[in-house]
Amino acid sequence: MTALDTPLSKNNNQKDNKIGFFNCFYGQNQGWKGDLDGIAFDDRGIKAKLLDLEKSCYIVRSQGQIGVTQEGYWYPSENGKSSQVELLMAVPPIQIQQLGDPSFLSFHGVKSAYVTGAMAGGIASEEMVIALGKERILSSFGAGGLSPSRLEAAIKRIQQALPQGPYAFNLIHSPSEPAIERHAVDLFLNY
Repeated sequence: MTALDTPLSKNNNQKDNKIGFFNCFYGQNQGWKGDLDGIAFDDRGIKAKLLDLEKSCYIVRSQGQIGVTQEGYWYPSENGKSSQVELLMAVPPIQIQQLGDPSFLSFHGVKSAYVTGAMAGGIASEEMVIALGKERILSSFGAGGLSPSRLEAAIKRIQQALPQGPYAFNLIHSPSEPAIERHAVDLFLNY
């Protein structure tokens, strides 16, 4: 059994949706069973199904046309018989929390490998950092351009609301205002 490198766009069928595909499904003679009306062949339908990561996804060929479905099931064809709908690829469901580096998740104590915020001038506010932190999403307070007293108040408020984190503060390099930059560094080290 070998991988097939067959672009689907070679199909001269008038119904061809011009999807390019290279089969890397090593088990040939795989079939799919399910409701044929559940297979999307148009761009919008295919995109919608591919973006729904919470359901299994099957790439199938039916009557020479490639489609995508999230219904039905796959099965091995027996004795080299081909099925009415050929299974080209099957992908299990995936949750957003499964994406990203697991060490990032454990190091920061978060449920998703995402970072938000860091918009200067407090646009990424205490409220945003706290709300996301309570959902175990890392968010960075927008500390750039703020006075030392305003920054210190934000540090205290966020730490009081999220004593175990997760949260972050952005540090903006300010070559024209080294004293403000130094004060921000001192505040971050003190707290």
